[in-house]
Amino acid sequence: MSNIRLVLIAITLLAVAGCASAPPPITSYLLRGDPVEGQGPINARIRVGLGRIVVAPYLLDSLGIMIETAPGEVRPASDHRWAEPLDAGLRWFMRQQIASELAFDVGGGLTDTQDWDYRVDVFVARMHATMDGNAILEAAFVVRSMKGGDEVGEYRFSKSVPLPKEGYAGVVEAQRGLTKELVALIAGALRERIEAADLSEMETDAGS
Repeated sequence: MSNIRLVLIAITLLAVAGCASAPPPITSYLLRGDPVEGQGPINARIRVGLGRIVVAPYLLDSLGIMIETAPGEVRPASDHRWAEPLDAGLRWFMRQQIASELAFDVGGGLTDTQDWDYRVDVFVARMHATMDGNAILEAAFVVRSMKGGDEVGEYRFSKSVPLPKEGYAGVVEAQRGLTKELVALIAGALRERIEAADLSEMETDAGS
């Protein structure tokens, strides 16, 4: 029986018994990538920005890590939580990871979005674990050209993976890995558009 199931059973038994003992300490998990040192102005030939991060309301109702206890039923952990609302954590994590994939800085909304060449909006529908020891991430994203036309590309991502280890730390590790896979898909879509734009510009210059 997994640690997740044991924790949930323990919580239920404590609630029934009306236990008055001190609650267990809260463990908070920060969704961040590996730190990258650097300072100075943000310079990039192609300006890519991360626009909206829209997360399903059930993931924002509580900071507790969500577990699907039965089909269509979820509950948050009481003493294992995200350190901040998921939309905020995902913004920081994804911005850093997209920049790492593309090898140049990515905007995060500090400047006018009209200054960007490409904008990415992300929508997260499911991000939780299941009682049988899997982590699920279901999301969609839109890549929009902000200059030279209204070209829009829509993409989806849905994947379930076994937890790399038991317990809530395993859930966090699995979700971090799934989010990195989503970021790789986003970066690939951006790279294709940037390369296509470069090719079009070269053909235009050659024809002039």
